[in-house]
Amino acid sequence: MNMRLWQGLILLGMLVAQPGWAVETLFLGIQDYNRSPIIVAEEFHGLTSYLSRVLKRPVKVETVRDSDKYLSEAKQKKFAFMFAPPSMIMQANKLAGYEPVAKIPGQISAGFMALSSSGIAFPEDMKGKRIGFTDEDSMVTQLALADLRSKHIDPAKYFKSVAYYHDVDGIATAFKYKLIDVGVANTGVLTLWNNNGMDLNLIMQSKGVPHLTFAVRGDLPDEIKQAVAQALTGADKDKEAQSYFRNTGFSSFEIASLADYKDMVKLLNIR
Repeated sequence: MNMRLWQGLILLGMLVAQPGWAVETLFLGIQDYNRSPIIVAEEFHGLTSYLSRVLKRPVKVETVRDSDKYLSEAKQKKFAFMFAPPSMIMQANKLAGYEPVAKIPGQISAGFMALSSSGIAFPEDMKGKRIGFTDEDSMVTQLALADLRSKHIDPAKYFKSVAYYHDVDGIATAFKYKLIDVGVANTGVLTLWNNNGMDLNLIMQSKGVPHLTFAVRGDLPDEIKQAVAQALTGADKDKEAQSYFRNTGFSSFEIASLADYKDMVKLLNIR
């Protein structure tokens, strides 16, 4: 066990002994459009068990399917922790002071994709074509629209039609049934889709922003925020927590701070 994590555990041991740190369940809020709460809880089981052990308090997942409800519950401070795309975390920061403490390494960007057989190979080839985005409020859609604005492209005039789908599965289905010529999704799914035989080209890519982010409710003690951050950055070394990384394909967490999101907040005009 590394020294920083060990120091965090000692600190938490002191905190849990204090009267104000009574034993109660800490909820980790997750927003997921499609999967059942049971499936989401199973995916996070190793990680929440690890955090429960570190914090000496039960940590459980609470899944919310609707993004508006997710942020509404964040505003009411129902979650001790949140793990979500950074745009949602920054909205929760504005609404209720949630503070990012750790994130998945790397970046998320929006990719404009087309089937190789379509002949759409360059951005100018997309003009007059049918385009499909994910949910209008999703971060990837907002990144894509910001990229189009930077190029002075009005989707309503540039494309033959504009459609919005609930999630990336909707984009994949639209490609399958030839409902769209161009689809916009997280560039991270491109390799997965091509490995499944879709044969897509990446036509254009938006600016990248920080990856999925873990935040702690702002009114919790700074010592707790630091201890959670240290625990997460050591999670890939814990045998129980490692199941989360196996389930998702992510490798680890790294430290995050508000400064990491400054450019993204401006880009997406998050208020």
